[in-house]
Amino acid sequence: MSSTQESKEELAARLKELVKAAPVMLFMKGTPSAPQCGFSRTLVGMLREKGVRYGFFNILADEDVRQGLKTFSDWPTFPQLYAGGEFVGGLDIVKEELESDPDFFAEYVAAPKGQGGMAAPEAQKEPAAASA
Repeated sequence: MSSTQESKEELAARLKELVKAAPVMLFMKGTPSAPQCGFSRTLVGMLREKGVRYGFFNILADEDVRQGLKTFSDWPTFPQLYAGGEFVGGLDIVKEELESDPDFFAEYVAAPKGQGGMAAPEAQKEPAAASA
């Protein structure tokens, strides 16, 4: 087995763990307090408005996760949202889900509406810069 294949397998295992790091996981550009794109900012706002507690991963800080997640989810863009370890979709899909079912996130609400926020610190995944 090539080392590249092992690396892909290790990344796949890591991604399987990351998507389950919190009941709702947001893979975004930047952080909730400093989003680096409008789509990520909008999705953070939607989660907060619904009172959803969530973990996040700044994909700009880890290129392997950024590229690997595109294949893992079969979704080419970010942000990407997972709930219960399952891929929900990007911003447009989440908007559609909420339009068709306003209680879509009901089982993940842990704060009064408008006060959603980040889950426990262990679910926060902003990796340190890779050492050279």
